[in-house]
Amino acid sequence: MVTSNLISLRTRAEIPEFESVKSYIDTIIPPYTLEDIYGFNRVYKEAYPYLNPRQRRVIENFVDIMIDNLSDKALAKRIFGVV
Repeated sequence: MVTSNLISLRTRAEIPEFESVKSYIDTIIPPYTLEDIYGFNRVYKEAYPYLNPRQRRVIENFVDIMIDNLSDKALAKRIFGVV
């Protein structure tokens, strides 16, 4: 049986930068590859300064899901904000 971890990417007062991150997330499917990570990093780095704390938490929740569904767990260190 295949299960999925879904998160809601809806927040109040969504700004264009948050929308761009959401749109990118909607286009990628697990298992996530290095190419997916590079695309995510590009949109997230651009949006990050404009996001409120709640929007950042929503995206951080997705990052947790992304890490759990990487094609290679060693790629986790390549995700923006993951140390």
